[in-house]
Amino acid sequence: MDDPLTPQEEQSAQAAELVLGLLDGVERAAALRLQLSDPAFADQVRGWEARLAPLHGQWDAVTPHDAVWDAVAARIGDPATDRTALRRWRAGAIASGALAAGLAMLLLVRTDVPQPPADAAPMAIAQMVGTADNGPLVSARYDPAATRMVVRMAGLTPGALSPELWIIPPGGAPVSLGGLAHLGTMVVPLSDTQRQLLVEGATLAVTLEPAEGMPHAAPSSAPVAAGKISIL
Repeated sequence: MDDPLTPQEEQSAQAAELVLGLLDGVERAAALRLQLSDPAFADQVRGWEARLAPLHGQWDAVTPHDAVWDAVAARIGDPATDRTALRRWRAGAIASGALAAGLAMLLLVRTDVPQPPADAAPMAIAQMVGTADNGPLVSARYDPAATRMVVRMAGLTPGALSPELWIIPPGGAPVSLGGLAHLGTMVVPLSDTQRQLLVEGATLAVTLEPAEGMPHAAPSSAPVAAGKISIL
């Protein structure tokens, strides 16, 4: 039987799985909260991003079948008793780059924020990925206790048009949240009406629009980046 992972190994594996998008549901929410509140874990996430960044773009994105990890677990043993072994295998495979060809990598951008108290209210987070290979990477964080959203933009080349941020509620039409800079961290003030649209499953998107007349009533082009909102 494999020895249990040390706390450092466990956290490193969790950081790697977060960067590669292997976590979902409760596990992903817990990891994103930890990234915001624990500087040491955030450093490990950035470390995995740096290690895996050279591999980004070298292969076409391929989503592995749901049965892949089940098959790995079956070869290792009973998943109920050998979860540690499976996670150790995942971490080792990630470190060696063996999974790079079979996974679409999402590079997270962390917005520096103060450590929240243990009883912090839920917050809304979205990572927006460019729709093209060279598209921008955008992160957004909204604390319901505040009246603003913190947005960080990277990888967008300045041009004649300006980025505009949109919230698209499930089954609804896009609503402009205002213009953004091409690069860096921005604070976007939100009205009461806009804040009510920031719900689980809503989409945040960025389009390129004429600076004149912003905020616009509707987008005039397809998004250059988009992502779903998660409530943590």
